[in-house]
Amino acid sequence: MAGRGANDPNRGMRYRTCLRNTILEACRLRPNWKETESDTDWDICWADVPWMREHFDSLQLDVHQRINHFRNHYELTRKDLMVKNLKRAKKQLEREDRASEAAN
Repeated sequence: MAGRGANDPNRGMRYRTCLRNTILEACRLRPNWKETESDTDWDICWADVPWMREHFDSLQLDVHQRINHFRNHYELTRKDLMVKNLKRAKKQLEREDRASEAAN
C-alpha cells in the first residue's frame, strides 16, 4: 500500500466500514474521502466488535492505517475488568520489589 502513494496528500482518504449508520454518512460527506470494499487497501477502517474479533489477528496494518478498536478494548472500557487489571499490575510490581511504584 505504501507503493500506491500512501504519503501523497492529494490522493484523498480511503475508508472502509461495515456499519451502515452515522459513521458511513459522516465519511461520505467528507470531501476527497472514498469508500473501499477492499479488506486491505484503506487508510481508516471503522469496524464493529464482531469484525475485529474475526479479522484482527490476521491483520497486518501499514504505518498509515488506523482502526477504531484494538484487541481486548473491553479490558479498559469495562470498569470491573479495568480494576482486575490494575490489581494484577500492582501485584506484579510488588513481586518485582517496586512497591513504591505500586503504591502510586
